[in-house]
Amino acid sequence: MSGETGDRNSNPQCQKCGSCGRGWDQWPDFILDPEIRPIGFQMIPGVPDANLLVFEHRCGSSISVLARRLRHIFADSGQAADLPALFGTEMCSGLCRFLDNLEACDRPCINARDRRLVLAVLKMKSDGCETTKPDSAFLAGANAADV
Repeated sequence: MSGETGDRNSNPQCQKCGSCGRGWDQWPDFILDPEIRPIGFQMIPGVPDANLLVFEHRCGSSISVLARRLRHIFADSGQAADLPALFGTEMCSGLCRFLDNLEACDRPCINARDRRLVLAVLKMKSDGCETTKPDSAFLAGANAADV
């Protein structure tokens, strides 16, 4: 564990760009950095703790962050843990099939939680605040274009 990003005993940075080496000490620093832009959500079928939020860095590289490392910024993250994964079922809306689709999903699915997390990150960036507890009514109907 001592070499993992986020281990404060060996590496004070919570995230580091693998291309240019730029590091961020705190999640708000990373999210609010104007050189970072959320570009997508990658759902990993059957392994929700492996879901990724994908960001573009100004250096031209992409930075993937495990969604579980950012769930603490969103109020309802714990409430979704018991929901089923609907990906590939008839109840699935199909939004997770496309990396760049940042629309909110209204389905009772564990992956919808991380889609809301992407919207919370976008809202944090647009509002310029370090934490956000967006209300569920906003996120249920929000799309990336709305934030």
